[in-house]
Amino acid sequence: MLNMLGSLIGGLGLFMLGMWLMSDGLKQLAGDRLNQILQSWTNTRLRGLSAGFLLTALIQHSGAVTLATIGFANAGILNLQRAMWIVFGSNVGTTMTGWLVILVGFNLDIEHFALPLIGVGMLLRLMGNNRNYANIGLALTGFGLLFMGIAILQSGFTGADNLFDLHFSSGFLAIDLLLFAVAGFILTTLLQSSSLTLTLALTSLAGGVLGLLPAAAIVIGSNLGSTTTAIFSVIGSQPIAKRIVASHVIFNLLTAIVSLILLIPLIWIIHWFQQLFVNNVQFTTTLVLFHTIFNVLGVLLIWKLADPLENWLKMKFSSSDESIAETKYLDKNTLKIPNLAITSIRLELIRLNQHVLKMAIHCIHKNRPVSWLKQQHAFTEQNVLSIGDFSRRLYQQHINEKIAEKTADLIRVSQYCDAISALTVAIAENRALYSQPIEAELQQKLAHFNVDCLMLIDAAALDKSGEQLPQTLENLEKIYLSLKSLLLRRGAEGRISIARMEKELQGISHLRRICQQAVKAHNFFNNHHHILLQNRLKQV
Repeated sequence: MLNMLGSLIGGLGLFMLGMWLMSDGLKQLAGDRLNQILQSWTNTRLRGLSAGFLLTALIQHSGAVTLATIGFANAGILNLQRAMWIVFGSNVGTTMTGWLVILVGFNLDIEHFALPLIGVGMLLRLMGNNRNYANIGLALTGFGLLFMGIAILQSGFTGADNLFDLHFSSGFLAIDLLLFAVAGFILTTLLQSSSLTLTLALTSLAGGVLGLLPAAAIVIGSNLGSTTTAIFSVIGSQPIAKRIVASHVIFNLLTAIVSLILLIPLIWIIHWFQQLFVNNVQFTTTLVLFHTIFNVLGVLLIWKLADPLENWLKMKFSSSDESIAETKYLDKNTLKIPNLAITSIRLELIRLNQHVLKMAIHCIHKNRPVSWLKQQHAFTEQNVLSIGDFSRRLYQQHINEKIAEKTADLIRVSQYCDAISALTVAIAENRALYSQPIEAELQQKLAHFNVDCLMLIDAAALDKSGEQLPQTLENLEKIYLSLKSLLLRRGAEGRISIARMEKELQGISHLRRICQQAVKAHNFFNNHHHILLQNRLKQV
């Protein structure tokens, strides 16, 4: 018993480690290609299904694909309809794990290829000079460890039927199946992996510990249990993320209920069909076929219900009034895909930049009190801190030098936004200290300077072409220097007080800095990548 328990614990650990390494390596290897697939190849139901299926079959982790889809939706890159079909396809993609286990894990001498895979994988990983080779090595190492885990689990369950037996019965088959389904749900929730639960069911079935019907019920429960990862991930997230997870839960719940009701006839049909082609029917193959069929059945059931479901979900989880203090796009799920995390930070900065430029416009128009500007500046600082914390957590992931440089650039832009926000408060506070009029000529020139600054900030806020902004800023610099000289002269002549001169100089200096920071931020956003992103958002 102790030897068997040791084998089970070790096999579970190896399987989970292998799954994690393989998934992580493949996600890093996919990089921008994952972004491109989810953005551009999901514009129809079938394409969304195919994308979800293929990505899950490749990465062998439906949870990772679901979380990535939620991240893209939170970032505004995927709409609800596209995300739903990717998630539905991902459910079908989980069936590939079972096929991998029975076709490779149960039928080949694992040590003959698993150990060499681990060796080759670690060699590629240690080379490290080429990032792609390192990620391929990580995936190969994970692949080898995963099958070593399967082999240990299989050997651990061999003869286990002599030690304990799960063929118990309450006397009511329906109750028995429901209990095993609940067990599958709980096991998947605890292990956070439906693939691992499926593998345990297959190895238990192969070792004679479980019967076919209880194993099938456990697999149904594990399918429903796979939704818990997504549910936990969207606590406090945007409404669209909650809608996607709700569609995921509804799909899996509907599939589980129908599958439990049709469990016995489905198993009988599959077994009968197998007997037409093979003499020695393997129950493990029957279980994997059942897993595949009931997931495909779920897609067929949801096909007609998808549009009403989407319309209903759009009315749920309504968002409250947004404050810039609360980030909109920084979803922790995107941290697992660095390129997506960069996109999330960029979108959050676009939103923050628009907000601080509106603050500057309100400040120039003098249509907001100082208290309002101070409050918005406090909110801005909270947002900047959230961006900084998100970027710090991104650095803790396995990111390459290119991603690190992009992150540093984005942090720099957040500082531009923070500076603009602080300067608007300084201008408003400065202005509140004096109310006495000054000579008409000087007042007119100050007003013209304000208008010039307003036009430049407005152009940056409206995201117009940045071709003219550098020239506009250069012209504004000349106007600033001329106005500064005039203020100094008027102060020297005694036509305005030195204190008033200093306040006016501070005011135009702050406005000039706001314009400089606005142009810097605009130049950063107005590159080729941002234009493509904006076009994609408009299409969505």
